[in-house]
Amino acid sequence: MSFDLHDASEEDYTKFYNALAKIGLNHWVKGNIGKLELPHSAVIGDFTGISVEDVRDRIRSSVVQILDATRLKGFIFVAVGENGTWGSHAVS
Repeated sequence: MSFDLHDASEEDYTKFYNALAKIGLNHWVKGNIGKLELPHSAVIGDFTGISVEDVRDRIRSSVVQILDATRLKGFIFVAVGENGTWGSHAVS
């Protein structure tokens, strides 16, 4: 999932990341070469459900509840895939 928070402070982001971690969405992911940080405003999790649509809708609903509870405003994009893969590369 990726997100944009509107008019959010660093403290707001920390609070949001902590709430997302409680539902299984984390800013860090374990890869085949160790623990990797995702790009800013991105989280990932491993979920099961009846279908990818079911998982997407449950995640989206949970994150909307977090936004409401923390009184944060923003945009979320939830992508769900079955048997997915990912990769990363950093340029310094």
